Amino acid sequence: MTPSSTTRPWRVAVAGCGAAAFGLHLPLLAGSEAFELTAVTDRDPERATKAQKQFAVPRTATRAGDLLQDADALVILTGVHEDLIEEALDAGVHVVTEKPVCLDVVRTRKLAERARDAGLLLEVGAMRAHDPALLAALAHVPEPAGGWLVKADGVDEAARRRLLPSGFAPYTFASDPPQPVPDHLAPHQVTALQILLWQGYHLLTALALAVPGTTATACTLDPSGQSVHALLHGPKGEPFTLVIAATPAGVFREQIHLADADAAATIDFARPYEPADGTRLTTADGTQSGFADPFAAMWASIDVRLSGQHPADLPSSVALALRVEDLALALAELAHPGTRTRKES
Repeated sequence: MTPSSTTRPWRVAVAGCGAAAFGLHLPLLAGSEAFELTAVTDRDPERATKAQKQFAVPRTATRAGDLLQDADALVILTGVHEDLIEEALDAGVHVVTEKPVCLDVVRTRKLAERARDAGLLLEVGAMRAHDPALLAALAHVPEPAGGWLVKADGVDEAARRRLLPSGFAPYTFASDPPQPVPDHLAPHQVTALQILLWQGYHLLTALALAVPGTTATACTLDPSGQSVHALLHGPKGEPFTLVIAATPAGVFREQIHLADADAAATIDFARPYEPADGTRLTTADGTQSGFADPFAAMWASIDVRLSGQHPADLPSSVALALRVEDLALALAELAHPGTRTRKES
């Protein structure tokens, strides 16, 4: 194990220099006393060089061995994570990875077991688990008897373009190697799984936290293969509706509504990559806003876990990730393609 962060900062290397790196991770890490950036890499060397200069990172790297040299932890911000996770664990380096860990939860479980057996951390970027607005909603409705979770994001591409240096594409996922998926899923079920884990991860995280033991009941993929409508139930039959919808450019909504017999809370989250103080929580008492940044809270939690101070009675982020990926797989297994309705002539 490495020294406590009270002795020196945690030395972190970063793989992947896309919008999340430029807009979220690198600014926070470069300005934190708890962390010290050691190296960056990207499959586009120009991106890595730009990030190195903009955030005063000592060096770029092209090979995993060079990237991991002198690092306490590897931060993985690429589209596909498994190989980098394995290389870091082989080198005895902790891992902080973007979500989801994998599209195949069996692989995620094996990586979690491997990290545990090696005495290393596998942290997953479940930002919503640290969101003060969600925690306030759960305090108001601690045992939800029902609710809905909705996401429609038509602003992500434009937001990414604003964050990246001029000339860089906002998406490079088409160049990623294929991600392994469970063999038993039909093609439309794979599409549903991708939507659930790539677009709906934060919603599923919130539901897993709000109602442990939630089970999948029904799932439909729209005819265009872009939207998912699902029904889930809590352990006492509490109904929850999940909608992840395609939307025109410029339109955005991410909303969670939780209710019981006596109270209700609705969260309208800020747009991606915009200040968290734009998030609104509405209850019978009125509307609250000005919540602190959940992303900064997430990295504070990572610092604590690296220091070995995480409370044993709280689920680790990888344990929460496994719950989310299990739930997404259960929904995908139920998914059936929607049918187009013919208009009467």
